[in-house]
Amino acid sequence: MASFGKVIVEVLCARISGEGTFFPNADPNKHHALIPVMVNRGKNRAGEEMTDRYTLNFWGKYAIWACKWLTIGREVHIEGELRSYNHPTGAVNATGKPIYENRVQILVHTCYLGRDSMKEQAARINTLLNSLKAAGRDLNGGLTAEELLVVNRTDIGDYNPVTAAQTGMYGCCRVWVKGQGFLGNGAAQAAVPATPAASANVDVAAQVKALQEQLAALSNMTAASAGTNAQGPVDPFPG
Repeated sequence: MASFGKVIVEVLCARISGEGTFFPNADPNKHHALIPVMVNRGKNRAGEEMTDRYTLNFWGKYAIWACKWLTIGREVHIEGELRSYNHPTGAVNATGKPIYENRVQILVHTCYLGRDSMKEQAARINTLLNSLKAAGRDLNGGLTAEELLVVNRTDIGDYNPVTAAQTGMYGCCRVWVKGQGFLGNGAAQAAVPATPAASANVDVAAQVKALQEQLAALSNMTAASAGTNAQGPVDPFPG
């Protein structure tokens, strides 16, 4: 349905289909996350699966929430605004003009968590049973449904550039920084050295310098995006 030129969509029973990407910003309100989802629409007359794929677009604190909760396989229900943009393919046509492909994103207004997948539920219950058994709990004594279905999730906290440089991850998303690309590879790790497990000769100055470089990169990214409409689709990989 359309409203004031906007196409508002509702997507039910979508599943997170892959690893998300997190784009940190010096301004937490401009953090950005892209999460891929897929929706199965059943089978066509030929018996082939019909699947729609979308990219969910989260901004600000909602991007932090997405990195924490939207793991692969998670079911979600989404309400948002349909957006499309042209992405350069790198190819040109017969007249030498660049060829673009149209990509569709959903600018998320509201996202509700659905049930865990059967695989996730089974893994969680098996882990719980093993921990109870290791603690000496008599499993024949009866377990409540609340005990079996309890969900404990770790709070990932605020974005930490040092941790991201070492692991390349923020929650369930890979981290991409403008000018550096995806973090966690050899070059990114070299920028912020890991703290030695036990050493009396820690180079504090080098670590402070590395942190300053990380913060400078975030500040530059903020300046570069000053004219960007935070509610519009952003192409993180310009040609």
